[in-house]
Amino acid sequence: MNEKETAKQRLINVTRELICKGKKPGDITVAEITEAAGVGNGMVNYHFQSKDNLMKTAVREVMVEAKAKLHQKLKRYENRPAKERLTFILKEVADFLADNPEISRIAILDNLAENDGQPHILSDIREFNQSLDELLEGNTKTILIKNFLIAGVFNFVFLKTDIIKQHTGFDFYDKAQRSEGITGFVNEILAGNDLKDIKKCKGGMCK
Repeated sequence: MNEKETAKQRLINVTRELICKGKKPGDITVAEITEAAGVGNGMVNYHFQSKDNLMKTAVREVMVEAKAKLHQKLKRYENRPAKERLTFILKEVADFLADNPEISRIAILDNLAENDGQPHILSDIREFNQSLDELLEGNTKTILIKNFLIAGVFNFVFLKTDIIKQHTGFDFYDKAQRSEGITGFVNEILAGNDLKDIKKCKGGMCK
């Protein structure tokens, strides 16, 4: 690794550390980053064109690592029913959002700004997609709709936690409430589509 690459990675590592400590992006200065990284202020623009781009790069690295850890945890669930796997994944994601609010805010807003056709930050997690595919029996259109529904609810609840708590009493940062809420949410999004677990009814008669 040459000196420029070393400096670039140091900038990313320092930024990650500052955000992971819960420091708000707006409170982090270029001077603070470069001083800790041991490089000149101009290196941020040289490598990333802006502080915001550096923040996004650092957060993307964190998210890649977080998804890898989730993948490892899911090995214990690989033989569980699809609904149980989906619920576990969403609870893990919600826990990450609650434990890493500044990182999560950047990741969500970055995802919303991207026009890559991906509904949300879970879109590249194989186990998540497999669970929905099994539950919805490969119905591509329904799977896409449910994906956007999941994205909309998660993004709104996380970004508007204070307003939601004020009007409904639901506290996203209360783990017990969060867990109960996700269990109910999974039941709602699968209502009428959880074909592996419900009886099919026709003409008012269940078979």
